[in-house]
Parts: sequence; structure tokens; C-alpha cells
Amino acid sequence: MDLRDLKVISDGYCFAKTFTITDFTNYKTKTNDINKEIKRFFKAIETANKDLEGEDDAYFTIQKLMLNDPTLKNNVINLIETKNLTAEAAITAAIKDFNNNLLNANSRYLQERIYDVEDMCKRLLNILVDNKYSFPSTDFILVVDELMPSILLENIKHIKGIIAKKAGYLSHGAILARTLEIPFITTNLKIENNIPLIIDTRCKRLILNPTTDEINSTIAKTSENILVKPHDGYLLLANVFGNEEISKVKKYQFDGIGLYRTEFVFMHNNRPLTYDEQYRIYSKAVLTLGPKPFCFRTFDIGDDKQIPYLKTHKKGFLNYVNNKEMFETQIKAFINANIYGQMKIMFPMIETKEEFNYLKSWVLKIKKELGNTSSLEIGMMLETKEALEHIYDFTEADFFSIGTNDLSMQLYHIDREKAKKIPNKLIVDLQNKLIDVVNFCNKTNKGLSMCGELAAMPEACNMFLKIGLKNFSVSPSAFKNLNETVNNYINKGEC
Repeated sequence: MDLRDLKVISDGYCFAKTFTITDFTNYKTKTNDINKEIKRFFKAIETANKDLEGEDDAYFTIQKLMLNDPTLKNNVINLIETKNLTAEAAITAAIKDFNNNLLNANSRYLQERIYDVEDMCKRLLNILVDNKYSFPSTDFILVVDELMPSILLENIKHIKGIIAKKAGYLSHGAILARTLEIPFITTNLKIENNIPLIIDTRCKRLILNPTTDEINSTIAKTSENILVKPHDGYLLLANVFGNEEISKVKKYQFDGIGLYRTEFVFMHNNRPLTYDEQYRIYSKAVLTLGPKPFCFRTFDIGDDKQIPYLKTHKKGFLNYVNNKEMFETQIKAFINANIYGQMKIMFPMIETKEEFNYLKSWVLKIKKELGNTSSLEIGMMLETKEALEHIYDFTEADFFSIGTNDLSMQLYHIDREKAKKIPNKLIVDLQNKLIDVVNFCNKTNKGLSMCGELAAMPEACNMFLKIGLKNFSVSPSAFKNLNETVNNYINKGEC
């Protein structure tokens, strides 16, 4: 079955029988017994909390916080009392109002959180209507209307693929699927339960009732070793959210880590992390990877990414100046974790040379005060229009990492979701704009890499290879595509 219009959320191949979950919609909406419905609501909250006991994943921590949010509880109770709604109808209405506010938010990241809020809503509704899923004890492909991250987390061992009617590319479930390397697609095609099925995202195919040869071919693809061909002079680097992804970086034999997004270390806590806590995290990451290049990005907070104990608006320089203690604590933990002397530190959303020079001097001052003599490179993300237009001003930067997501947003008003479908003419325009960057780095012997969605897209990557870019940083799940693209380019003799 060839589905050219399906949407790929997470790449891969898999074969298993389907397990289909259909969302229920049948429940009473009105009640004559308000007290009974309020008791049912609190009982559902209590049961949900018990179900989550012992779950230490950060996602479940967030679910617990949402379940016990006093505003949510008050809104549900108010709807039951004033409109005679059942607990199910009141929860659905309260969540709908909350999600409408998210939809109106000027942030794709916040809008994508709708899927996570609905996960909590479905958990409560399932409890209220006593709808319990009996998941298979063997491998299966999950077929759903929308993916509930909790279902994925609770069935990690057996879910080999996911098919949904809709999903956000940046939703928690989508990020989890890519992290776990589980193929995930969206399609409106009706998939029956317990049907043998192959998902092949590279060819955008679903194969129902596959032949023995098709099954064997797919199994071979999913179990094949990652063979890295020689690519002298090129670096294939990894983008990671945390330490749990570093095992995949080693498995795929990446040349190092080009972007460690440290803000995710902070985002699931209700207080700043201490020096000791951060040092343990960063030093473990460095030790796990070994003596390979390792680039930490200082916490990138603001706009679409917020943490509860900081008041931030715009991303960038002022977040460090306004949160001096947090910045200095993080830098100290970085520097002391620089066990192999291969560390790089970079700052996001830099606009002017004055901003960069101030932060670099600050880091070097801290390093001197610590008495640390290890080798350390200090650079910046190149992801603002102003920095791109004044690239020759940044003589003090040791290296640059081109952040295509934010740069595309600033140059072409393309958000992260649409960055995967950026028109070819805009990629050509970006390619032309980056020629000066490549020339500047070559003349001044500065490191240069590219990270973001475009680095993982073969057609775009080929265009950037042609202007002299040789270092790319992508998520672990995109390694196969990147490795194939770079080696094909080299083997054609175009370099």
C-alpha cells in the first residue's frame, strides 16, 4: 500500500501485528446528582495518582502536577455544579477551554503541549468509564487516533511502531518515539486490529499482510549493524536532550556531540539545580562518550521554552545577565566536567559581537578563578539574522554552529514544524547567505557545523556540502540518513 501523503513523525522500519485503540465518545453529559459526580471526579484523580506511583519518568511527574492542579479541579467542580455536567463532560469541557488558550498562544511549542494535556484528560476519562486496555504481551504496532505518551512509556518493550490519525511533530509522544527509534506515522487510513503489517517510512509505505520475503527483508533492515564508511575531513555529530541518548551516540559511532541541549536538564524541576547535581550530570555525559568532541549549549530559555522558577521572555544574552548565579553555576559545572579537554561551550541566540565577547570573558574569568587549565573552546549558535549579517565581527568566537531552526524562523518566518517542508528556493537563498560564513571560518581557521532540521534532510544537506560545510549535527535517529548522504556525496567525487 503506497501512501504518498502520509506524514512521518519518526523514521524506521518495523513488522508486527496491529493493536488498535479506538477513542470512546459515548458517555452521559448531564446529571441530577451533583455530589455523586464530584465524588466520582475526586475518585478518578485518586486512582490516577495511584496508577502513577513509582513512575519516575519526568513525563509522569508532569502528569501528576497537572492532575493535582487546583485551577483544573476548581474549573471541573464549577462546571458540575453550575451546568449539571457529569464528571466526564466537565473534565472534557475544562480541558477544551485550557487547550483553546494554548492554541491562541504565540508559540508552536506551547501549542504542541495540547497533546500532552489531552493525554491526562484521556487517563481520567478511561478511569471514569472503566475502560481498561489489555495490551498484548508480545510485540505490536500501536494504532490510535492520537498517541498518549503514557501508553508508549508503559509499553516500551513491545511497541515496535505507531500509526496515528494525528500527531504534533514536537509533542512529547513524537519526541519519545524518535528518542526510542520507534517508527511513527500519521494517516487517515483505517487499520484493523490484529493485522500483520510493515511500516517503511523511507519509502512511505504500509504493507498489509506482507509476504515472507517482505517480512525477512524488513527484519534484516531493523537488525542490521550501523556501518560507518570512512569520511575523512567530515564530522557527523549528534544533538541530544540528555544523558539517556548518549548510548545511541556510541552505538552509531558518531564523531562526537555537537549540541547538548542543557535546558532540558532544568525544565522538569521546580527549582534551580545545584552545582553538585549539574556536575554529576555533565561529567557522567562526558565520561560515557569518552575522549570525543563534546559541545554543551548554555541553557536556552525564553519564548517557547520556559522554566517555572525563572522569569524570561526573549531567548538570548539577557537571560544570563539577569540570572547570574544560575549561569555561573552551570559554567563551573561544565568546566570541572571537562575531563578529556575536548569540551566546547556555546551560547544561543547571540546577536552582536559585544554580547558574545562579554559572555566569553565571563566564562574565561570563571575558568581562571577555578584554577582549571584544561583546553576549552568557546563559540556560539549562529541563528539570528543580525549575527549572520555581521559574521565578520565575531573574531573572538572559536567556532560557530548554524542553528537552522531559529535562523529559518528569523529569515523566512518558517517555524520548526514547517522547517521540514521549507521551499527549495529558500534553501537556495540560505545556501547563498552561508557562503560568507564558510569563507570566514576557512580564512580564520574557526570550527563550523550545522544543526537543526535542515541538516537531517538529504536534499538540503547536499546543497550545504557543495558550499564547503563538512560538519553536521543531527538527532541520533537521523544518523543513517546523514551518514548515507555524506558518503554518497564523497563517493560521487563532488567534494
